[in-house]
Amino acid sequence: MPKIQRSALVAYSAQSMFDLVNDVESYSEFLPGCSDSKIVSQQGNAMQAALLVSKAGIKQWFTTQNVLEPAQSISMTLVDGPFKQLSGGWTFSSLSESACKIELSLQFEFKNKMIELAFGKVFNSL
Repeated sequence: MPKIQRSALVAYSAQSMFDLVNDVESYSEFLPGCSDSKIVSQQGNAMQAALLVSKAGIKQWFTTQNVLEPAQSISMTLVDGPFKQLSGGWTFSSLSESACKIELSLQFEFKNKMIELAFGKVFNSL
């Protein structure tokens, strides 16, 4: 099963980076392959978010259940979409008031090879 792990040191606070990643409705402005996104529901520290991923004329929505820990982490699990399995999350580790380490970890498996061929590179390029 493919796994993505990325990390970066940035000159922004953990809260600022959490706010950016949690701004689901703006994903289409800066996330390659994402042509639409929306918050399906939100209550307390739980959010369901849906993203429309487009590649080579194929479009697929997927929905995740996200658990939010402000300025610390966002955990994601699959609700619906073109995956057999999708889980992972973001962590935000404060280094100072104006710097943090951000980490992304995702594990995913597509439901079929056609979808994997169309969208595999989109997810691996994150």
